[in-house]
This record gives sequence, structure tokens and C-alpha cells, in this order.
Amino acid sequence: MPNHASDTYYIDIEQIQIGLYIHLDLGWMDHPFSVSNFKITDESQIETIRSLGLQQLRYDPRRSSSTPLRSSRGGGNYNVVDFPFKKDFSSRLGIIDDTPALSPAQKKQLALKHAITESEQKFLQTSAEVRNLQKLSVEHPDQAFGLASNLVQDLVTSTLTEGDIAIHAMNGHRIGDQYYQHELNILVLSMLLAKNLNISDEDAVILGMAAILHDIGKRQISDKILLKKEPLTARETAIYQTHVILGMNMLKDVPVPKKMLTLIGQHHEFSDGSGYPQGLHCDKIDPLSHILIIANMYDNLCNPPNPVDAKTPYEALSIMFAQQRHLFDQTILRRFIKCLGIYPPGSVVRLSDQQLATVLSTNPQQPLRPFIQILHGPEEEDGDIIDLREALDMNIIQCLKPEQLPNILQRMMRQKQRTSYFLDKVATANA
Repeated sequence: MPNHASDTYYIDIEQIQIGLYIHLDLGWMDHPFSVSNFKITDESQIETIRSLGLQQLRYDPRRSSSTPLRSSRGGGNYNVVDFPFKKDFSSRLGIIDDTPALSPAQKKQLALKHAITESEQKFLQTSAEVRNLQKLSVEHPDQAFGLASNLVQDLVTSTLTEGDIAIHAMNGHRIGDQYYQHELNILVLSMLLAKNLNISDEDAVILGMAAILHDIGKRQISDKILLKKEPLTARETAIYQTHVILGMNMLKDVPVPKKMLTLIGQHHEFSDGSGYPQGLHCDKIDPLSHILIIANMYDNLCNPPNPVDAKTPYEALSIMFAQQRHLFDQTILRRFIKCLGIYPPGSVVRLSDQQLATVLSTNPQQPLRPFIQILHGPEEEDGDIIDLREALDMNIIQCLKPEQLPNILQRMMRQKQRTSYFLDKVATANA
């Protein structure tokens, strides 16, 4: 379905000036800015953009407060609607260039690690928003819906207008995200799929709000059940499953879209009819619900109540495809696997030189060559970050399970506990 979130145009690099809202169609680590789409606010940003070697840029007149300069090749300007960006960003290049003693490779590592730190900080900010929203949902579901709407509108507007969207694994123990946000993971995964399936911005907003509020009914379920590490009894399972109906009842007096309630009510249904609460089969399940169902199952496999039962991202995808395929819409499941890549972010891999690394981020156009970070012991500094698109002499040869790691790395990975995801371009652009 067409996306009408925003109109964009291409301009020559010589036409850029302060006030233009531009999109850098580069990988998130291929430029020194905090974000890939932003409004130009000073001349230093223009100089940096010109140094990237791009001949053209995508430009959004709706979010710009100026018009492009006239091109030497002719052509006029565009009409402008003032849509100011929420936050001004400056280049990280100045920070790096102030350390002339560093080699170009060292400067690049500093820039990459700085980018990751910024992404983690923005993940934590968004996580806090979702956490506050969840707390509010019990007594004031109408206010929770309003906050969810604002958060998702911003995410959708940015996500659906981007070129390639990459998903990033967040470093849980570094962030200190003690209150794990299942809802944020489902939101991120759902938006990634929405982008890949080219759904309309209107449907994406409904899907995003359902993702944030799909488990709202759990606020009325005892933590003894929700956090229990042993298998639930039949009685506890029955109580747990009521969270779907409880959530819909909490929102029944709130003027939410009817379709959103449908998605919340179906997020535990399965294509073969074995789900709950209605036991619907594939053709009776809303197409958007299939997205929510797949994202929810994947995150539950990676992040169960008992961390001992957690699957690696690679294992989770393998289980869903090889053992649980009958539960899901086949087309959407295949798209989901394609989105996360052959080596999903968060996976631990062995390289052709026998080094071990974690996958940080997908490269959508080259799924076999993601961004990775070399793994060292817990007492050592974080290893180098490598873009495998550039390191052509290095390949991934194996995706590892935790028990295949050296003991010292097993302990380090267990400290992380949870697998969290974030869309850097989306969240940082709207922080």
C-alpha cells in the first residue's frame, strides 16, 4: 500500500543550505552525524555533508524552513511548508578531529563507539517513555493511549520515509535497563516489518499503538504469575491468558480505533487455530495481527521470564521457521526473517580468523555482512567495531549458542540477561 507520510525530492549537493531537512542515504555508521535525517542548522554541518562524497541528497520540503539553492544546472525551488525539526544536532566530527594524534582507523573507532553510545542513550530515553506509559495505563488508560499515540506518530513518520532501516541490538547491562521493556521491543520489531511490508502510515500507527498497549491487561495479573520462572500450572495458565480480555476491557471506554482493539485481542492467536482467546485460524486473523503475533513470539523466545530458557536471536528464528512455522502467516514470517538477517542483531558469531564477535546491526542490502564488535573478556575494553562490508578478508563462519562460548564469555553474556532492539534512525531522529 502506498506511504503518504511525507513527500521527498532529490537535490544536488550544491543546493544544500541551512534550514533544509535532508536524508543521508548511507549506513548509520557511514557518516559522523547522530542521525541520518535532520534539519541543517549550521555551516559546519554543510561542510561535513559535502565531504561525504554524495552527488545528490533527498530533501523533505514539508520539514524544511528554507528552500534549496538554485542549481547551476537550472531548475527552480520547491514550495516549503514550515515543519521544524524537534531537535538540532551537531556533527560528531569536531570531537574526533580535536585528537590529531589518533590514526584515521582510531578516529573511526571513536566515531563508531560514540554513535553506539548515543543510540543507547536514546534507547533508554524511549524506554523510559514506554515505562511511564505502562504505569499510567492502569488508572488512566485514556492518558496512556494519548502518550502512545504521540510516540508512535513520531516513529511512523520517520520510519516510513527512510530508505534502509537497520535494527540494532542494545547492550542491556551497559544501559542499565533494569525494567525490561517487552513493549518497546515489540514496537521496534513491528515497525521494522511494517516498513518492509510497505503498509500505509495509517495502519502503521494503529499497529504501533497496539504494540505498545498489547499487554496492558497484564497490569491486572499478579507478578507471582508473570515473573514465575517455573512452568505455570493449568490454573495459572488460565489466569495468565485472561490478560488479553482484561486489556480490551481496560480500553473499552477509551476512544481508540476499533482495529487497534482487534489487534490487541488477537496477539496470541495462531494460524492453525491453537491460539487464544478465540482459537482463530489464519484467514480470520487481521493481517496486521500477524505482524504482532510474530514479533511477540520472537521476543518471548529471546526474553522469557527465566533467563536460563532464553534463546539466542539466531536460535529463536530457527525455532520459529523449523518447528513453529504452522503457527504463523508464512509470507510475513519469511519477511521477518529477512528483516533480521541471516545473523540477527544480538547473535554471537565466530569469524574466519577465529575471533568471536557480537552482531550489532544489520546491513539491509548485505545481510551476510553486518556490523560486528569483537568480543574480549569482561575486564577488557570493548573490542573494535567492524563493518563487514569493508572488511572483505573477514567472514562469519558460525553462529554460536551460549554453551559454545568460553566460560568467561558465557558469564559476561549472562550478565546482559536481555536482548533489546532499537531502530537508530527512528528513535534518535525523534528524541
